[in-house]
Amino acid sequence: MKQAYDEIDIPDELSIAVLKGIERGKQQQVQPNARRRSRRWIGRVSASAAALLIVFTIGINTVPAFANSLQEVPGLGTLVKILQFNKGSAGGGTIQDATDVNFITVKEQGDKESIILNFAQNGEAQQVASSFHVSFSEYPHTMTFTVGGARKFSAVKDFAALKKSKRIEDAYELITLDDSMVRFNVTFKEAVTYEVHEYKEPAQVVITIASDPDRNIDRPPVYSVRTASFPFGESVGIAEEMLFGVDNMRVLKDKQGLYFVEAGIYDTEAEAKAQMNAIKTKLGYMDPLFVEKREDRSIPESIQAPAQ
Repeated sequence: MKQAYDEIDIPDELSIAVLKGIERGKQQQVQPNARRRSRRWIGRVSASAAALLIVFTIGINTVPAFANSLQEVPGLGTLVKILQFNKGSAGGGTIQDATDVNFITVKEQGDKESIILNFAQNGEAQQVASSFHVSFSEYPHTMTFTVGGARKFSAVKDFAALKKSKRIEDAYELITLDDSMVRFNVTFKEAVTYEVHEYKEPAQVVITIASDPDRNIDRPPVYSVRTASFPFGESVGIAEEMLFGVDNMRVLKDKQGLYFVEAGIYDTEAEAKAQMNAIKTKLGYMDPLFVEKREDRSIPESIQAPAQ
């Protein structure tokens, strides 16, 4: 089923073909004294209708433009909303439990790509999306996705496929100390524009991205306030909890495949050092913090804490 889901091709001229088929059917139906031929016609129409229903059903689950054009048709997935972003951050869905983010696909559509998240409960497609939050940030260009009430993350297996996209540099799970939450990052090779659509019946979240030529230019470096690098595990979660409340905090993966917590990026080294000192004073953060100079679209460096 998943292979068919991934490989389905929805032709642009589908609606025209349907209309032509209906017209041919009308012409055959009105021919006199053709009972046997009429029966064959009915059989063909029934088979065609069944095939079209399959195409419609799969199409609504994979192509947002197709979904938008058919959202009023009974029995097909319905667009719930288009997310409105405030400072690169937005959310949707409803509070649920025992969700499995069961698989993720990426579809190329002309000059755009769509990342499609699917949800399940008890092995069956979920009808309403679980509570979720998505944010976009820069240096590097990163989407961070959080799903509440999620107990499983079967879609981890799909990260390798995501990385075959021409715009995606990396995709990786984030550690969380909450056993009812799933988080992951997608890092892009370039600046992108984005739209996020939420669907129901079945539940899906579709993130449509495209290259952003206005921002794919050489920009000045920034200065990141960050922790040392850690292996994937509890140490990253503890550092994140200790820095809770810091503006623009995020967890990233470095060039060596290790993880760290970033406590903001700043235009100058002086600003970054001032923030680092403020964090130590206000939060009483005792572990080492560092200021890293980072170029646009570059993957962060690996920084090791000094031996004690």
